Amino acid sequence: MSLFLPIVPPFFTLFLLTASIFIVLAYRQWCLAGVAAFFICWIWHYTAYVQAQQQMLSMASPLTGVIVGTPKHYAEYSQFHFKLDSAPGRNYQLILNWSAPATVLRPGQRWQLSARLKPVAGVANPGGVNREAQALLQQVLAQGSVDTATEPKLLAQQFNLRQYWLDKMQGATAALNTGPLLLALTMGERQFSRELWLGLQQSGLAHLVAISGLHIGLVFGWVLWLLRIVPWPLRYLAWRRPLALLVAMLASCSYAWLAGFAIPTVRAMLALLLLVVALLQHRNLSYSHYWLLLCAVLLLAEPFLALSKSFWLSMLAVGVIFFLLWQHGPARLSRWQRLLLFLRFHISLSLFMALLSVLMFGGSSALTLLSNLLFVPWCTLLAIPLLLLGLLAELTGLPGRSLLWQLCDTVFQPLQWWLNWSASQQSWWAVPDVPLLSIVALALVLLALYLSGRRWLYSALALSLLPLLLAFHRPVQWQLHLIDVGQGLAVLLQHGQRGLLYDAGPRYGSHSATAAQVLPYLRSRGVRQLDYLILSHDDSDHTGDWPLLLTHYPQAQIYSDISHIDAARPCAQLPKQFGAARLTLLDSQGDFSSKNDRSCVLLIALYQWRILLPGDIGQQVEQQLLARYPQLQAHVLVLSHHGSNSSSHYAFLHQLAPMLALNSASLYNRHQHPAQAVQLRLQQLGIPLLNTAQSGAIRLNITESGIVIKQYRAQRIPYWLQKPVGNAETLDATR
Repeated sequence: MSLFLPIVPPFFTLFLLTASIFIVLAYRQWCLAGVAAFFICWIWHYTAYVQAQQQMLSMASPLTGVIVGTPKHYAEYSQFHFKLDSAPGRNYQLILNWSAPATVLRPGQRWQLSARLKPVAGVANPGGVNREAQALLQQVLAQGSVDTATEPKLLAQQFNLRQYWLDKMQGATAALNTGPLLLALTMGERQFSRELWLGLQQSGLAHLVAISGLHIGLVFGWVLWLLRIVPWPLRYLAWRRPLALLVAMLASCSYAWLAGFAIPTVRAMLALLLLVVALLQHRNLSYSHYWLLLCAVLLLAEPFLALSKSFWLSMLAVGVIFFLLWQHGPARLSRWQRLLLFLRFHISLSLFMALLSVLMFGGSSALTLLSNLLFVPWCTLLAIPLLLLGLLAELTGLPGRSLLWQLCDTVFQPLQWWLNWSASQQSWWAVPDVPLLSIVALALVLLALYLSGRRWLYSALALSLLPLLLAFHRPVQWQLHLIDVGQGLAVLLQHGQRGLLYDAGPRYGSHSATAAQVLPYLRSRGVRQLDYLILSHDDSDHTGDWPLLLTHYPQAQIYSDISHIDAARPCAQLPKQFGAARLTLLDSQGDFSSKNDRSCVLLIALYQWRILLPGDIGQQVEQQLLARYPQLQAHVLVLSHHGSNSSSHYAFLHQLAPMLALNSASLYNRHQHPAQAVQLRLQQLGIPLLNTAQSGAIRLNITESGIVIKQYRAQRIPYWLQKPVGNAETLDATR
C-alpha cells in the first residue's frame, strides 16, 4: 500500500513482512510471498533513499564524485550527472548545473566541489514527465548548481572507453542527414531536434529509437544465427549450443554497454538473461510463467520500476505479444496466412497500445498503426541489421566503413522523411479525462470478442475504437487551465478544440517552457485551433517563445501592447466575445514607466462567473482600477506578479472578493512567491489559494451551475510523492 498511501509505512514493518513470507511459504502461497518480498524491497530502497537525501541536503562539507553519462552543454551552463563516491550519498547521483566551467566536462572526471542543492522537483502537467518518480528510478538525490565561490578541484581524469567510441561515432555520422537516428540506435544518445522529437511522438515510433527489447533481441538473434551457420569449430562441439547462447548474450551485453545501460536497455538485458538461463537448464517455461517471472525479477531487483510508465507499457506489450502467440499455436502457415497473421498481430498490438496511451497520456497518434506496419519490418529486417554491421565495422576499423555509413544513411532516409512529415501533421487524437473504468470496459469487450472467435467484429471495433471514444466522450464544456510552467504564466481558456491563451510561459536562454510545457499541454487537451494569443507585457517569463506558438497555430491572432512585436494588435482591439465568453480589457488610464504596470488586464465573464487575469500589475495600478471600476468583482483571481508582495493590495482583494485565488510559481523559487504577506491577506479575507508549485496544473470546469476544481498533482500516483519536501535548499554553509 506504500504506492498509494500518503505516508510510507515505518521501517519496522520490514520485520512483519519478512515473517509473513515464511508463513505464506509454509502454505505454498508463492504469489503472496512475492508481493511481501516486493514491499520489503520497496521499503528498504525508499528508506535508504530518504535518509541519504536528508543527510545530503543538510551537509556542509564538499562533495566528491565522478561525472557519469554525457554532459549537456548549453549557452548559459553545462548540466551533468554526478555520482557520489563518499558518504552519505555514496553511489547515488546529483544533477548539477555549472555556469561556465573552466574545464570541458567529460565522463569519468572525478571532482571535489561544493553545490547549492534542493530536492528534485519538476512541473506537473498531464502527459508530462514525473521528475520526482524519475529521480527515484535513477537514484538521483537532489538537483542544484555548482558553487564556484569554493573553487572546484579536478582530482582525476579516468579513461572512459564508451566516451571514446561515442566520439568516434559522432565523427562518423556528423555529416549524414540521418546522423541523429544512427547515433541514437548505436550509442543510445538521442540528440534530436525539436521537430524530430515531435515527429517521433506524432508517428507513434518513439519506441524505435529507445534501445530496448527489439534492438537487444535483434543483436542476440543475429549473433545466434551467425554462430549456427559457422561450419567450424562450433558445429562439431558437443557443447556448441550453450557456447552459442553465451556468445550471443555477451554480444547483447556489449551493445547494451555501448547504449549506456539505460533503464529500458537494462530491462531488456534482464529479460534476455532470464531466457538464456532457462534454455541452459532445458526448462520449458510457458508464456504466462515467463512473463510473471520476468515481472517479479524486475520489480524485486528495482522496485521503483513500479512508478515507470515505460515499464508498464513495455511489460504489457510483451504480455499482449505472448497472448497472441499463445492464441496462434505452433501450426505451420502458408505465406498468405503468415501475412494475415502479421497484419492481425500488428492491429491487435497497436490497438492495445493505443488504449494504454489514452489511459496514460490522454490520447494516441492516428498514425501509429500505419507507422508500425511500415517501419517495424523495415527496421527489423533491413535497417537495424545494416546499422549494426556499420557499428561493428567502425569499432573494428574495417576499411570502407564510410561507404557502409552512406548506405545506412540511404536506408534510413524513408524513416527520416516519414518523421519529418509526421511532425507537420495534427495526428494526435487527444482524449483527455477518460475514466479508467471506460478503458478497462473497452479492453474487456475486445478481449471477449477476440476469444469468442468473432474476429471480423473484433477487427471492425478495433479500427473504429478511438473515433468512438471521441464521439461518445463527455459533452464539450468551458475550461480554464492554469498550466504549470514554473516561474512564469500561461493561462488557457478552452472550449472544445478551440482556445484562447493568455501568456506563453517563461523562456530563459535555451530553456523554453513554451516548447516544454505549453505546446504539449495544448496538444494533450486537444486544442487544434488557437484563436487568440494575448501577451500581457514584455517580460520573458510571460512572452516565452511566442513565435513557436505561431508556427504550430498560424491562424492565431496576437494581442499585445509590446511595441517590437509587429504582428500584434493592441490589447484594446481584443474582440469582446470568444464564443459565449465575454472579454473585457480593463484600462487604468495611467502612464506608467514600469512594464509590469503596463500589463494587459483581462476580465473574462462566462455565464455568471468572472475571472480576472491581471498580468504583473502592482498595487498602484490596482488602486486605479478600483477607482475606475468601483463595481469590479471577480469569482476567480489569478494573483498578479506570481503573488509578489508588490501586488495584491488588501483593498483590491477585499473589493474583488474572489471565491478562489490562483497563483503560478515554481517550487523552491528564489523569490519565495507567493509572499507570506499576500498569503496572510488571503487568509484574513477567507480566500482559498491554489498554487501550481503544490497543485501542478490547475483546471476549472465551468458550467452554469458551478465551477469544479481539478489539481493535477493530486491525481498522480503515488500521491505521497507529489508532496513537496519541506527543506527547500541546503544550509548556507554549503553555498
